[in-house]
Amino acid sequence: MKSRKIRMMTVAAAAVLALPLVMAQTAGADTAPNLACGSTEPAPCSETAHFTDLDNVGTPLPPTAGCPDTLSVDFVSMVGTGNGVEHVTINKAQDGWFTMTFTGTATLTAYPPSSVTSDGNGNFTITGPPDANVQPFTGKLTEWFGGSFNKQSSVIHGTFFFSGAAANGKTFSIHNVGHFSWTPGTDPNGPPHTVFNKVNCS
Repeated sequence: MKSRKIRMMTVAAAAVLALPLVMAQTAGADTAPNLACGSTEPAPCSETAHFTDLDNVGTPLPPTAGCPDTLSVDFVSMVGTGNGVEHVTINKAQDGWFTMTFTGTATLTAYPPSSVTSDGNGNFTITGPPDANVQPFTGKLTEWFGGSFNKQSSVIHGTFFFSGAAANGKTFSIHNVGHFSWTPGTDPNGPPHTVFNKVNCS
């Protein structure tokens, strides 16, 4: 079923790319909603939703030279306000496209793994105190996540950019680009054929 495939790819993408919009921990009516198209509404269908609030939990990123070590250990809570749009289209042939974008002001707070619980499906919830060694950063957040699939191949790609400052004046910027794809002949329920995750910090 295509809706199952979308969910499987989305969960896998979030784990690989650590792009927080996908793993949204919804906190209010204005956060990114779960779209019905391809989930509770059968194809063909198309649906678009706008949202203003962000309240997500991102997973640790791969260890990267030039980035703080805590990025590869801690989870991050992202709470912000701005402009967000998500869209999905699935045609009669069960080919599909989906995308999410958000830009606005957000506060990023680091949490150690001991302060985070998982439901086993790639959804994480903050249950304990933040990392006492990392101050929260507030600044501009822009992210995009999208993908497409058909009976032969699938691709998921995303970008994430944040630049902000802590209360002590320390600044931090991160740019993350992630991609993975299943080429024709690749098991759509197995690992992707091509994967990369590029992280840069300053």
